[in-house]
Amino acid sequence: MTQDRRLAASADLMTGMMHRLGKIAVGPGDVPGLARARHLQTMVFRCRACPDPGACAALQRTVLHLDAPPLFCPNAQALRALPAV
Repeated sequence: MTQDRRLAASADLMTGMMHRLGKIAVGPGDVPGLARARHLQTMVFRCRACPDPGACAALQRTVLHLDAPPLFCPNAQALRALPAV
């Protein structure tokens, strides 16, 4: 997988996880502010370094809502800290 595709896949996984946790509303008009964008960028790079993105993808294929991030997620703490929308 190329660097760009891997980064895009990580961004998709992060967006999916945030949506399932009720931390972000996913829609065509959702554009985060600069500070939030920088925070999300950090989270995407952390996601990109995950040793098992397949586990996240498999979870998101079967679960539409989560009350808490999975323990294996390198962004679990950051996701818990985000306010719900």
